[in-house]
Amino acid sequence: MPPRIFISYRRSDNQTMTDRIHDWLRRGLGEGAIFKDIDNIPPGRDFRGVLREATAQCSVMLVVIGKGWVDATDKNGNRRLDNPNDFVRIEIETGLQRDGIVVIPLLIDGADMPSDTQLPDSLKELAYKNAFVIHGDPIFKHDMATSVSYTHLTLPTNREV
Repeated sequence: MPPRIFISYRRSDNQTMTDRIHDWLRRGLGEGAIFKDIDNIPPGRDFRGVLREATAQCSVMLVVIGKGWVDATDKNGNRRLDNPNDFVRIEIETGLQRDGIVVIPLLIDGADMPSDTQLPDSLKELAYKNAFVIHGDPIFKHDMATSVSYTHLTLPTNREV
């Protein structure tokens, strides 16, 4: 069964919160239901193809956006989103181009939703997706349960995660 939720994120933009989101979803939906690059790309596989395949199969894409997401730069100081080969950009482009996929921006760490002027043309549609804010404790679980309710996926009840 292909993963139902694809988590798109920047490792440099609060890996801890992304891991927490992933773990919460995995406990509720099962290991195979969530795709997160570091956990789901086998050694020796071309990660570009694996990312494209996973984004093509999922029904929900969660785009985790922290304060450094828009302006993240590569080792040469170039903004990563401006690079057509940037993996986060490729993931989101694929999700936005697919019919029937729900793309939900998750704002963490007090990040603001990027405006369309901050995004390359191929990602401008992301600026018009209604974002959901994920807070830390004490309301993390409530935020996650509410955000998942918009995906139309069902979680088991009485979960302690």
